[in-house]
Amino acid sequence: MGQWSVGLLLAFVAGLGGLMLAIAAGQKGGDTFSDNWWLAGPGLTAAASGVAALATGLVALVRERDRAASVLLATLVGLLVTLFVAAEIVFPH
Repeated sequence: MGQWSVGLLLAFVAGLGGLMLAIAAGQKGGDTFSDNWWLAGPGLTAAASGVAALATGLVALVRERDRAASVLLATLVGLLVTLFVAAEIVFPH
């Protein structure tokens, strides 16, 4: 599970990079999430990967006792992403 957590962290980084690349290319957001799929696709990939990195990281830490620095980093980044996603759902703007 630790390897899955690190792999999902890399998928998060790739999604975030794709989102930044789309923004740099001039893509603009709309009123809803699905107005521009060039932004929504990488953003959804990054968010889902971040939340999944937290889940798999916690399983690796608790059940498998995997204490590698990369797993800890993936779990911490996943926790941060999960907090931001939850805050965006609870307090939309």
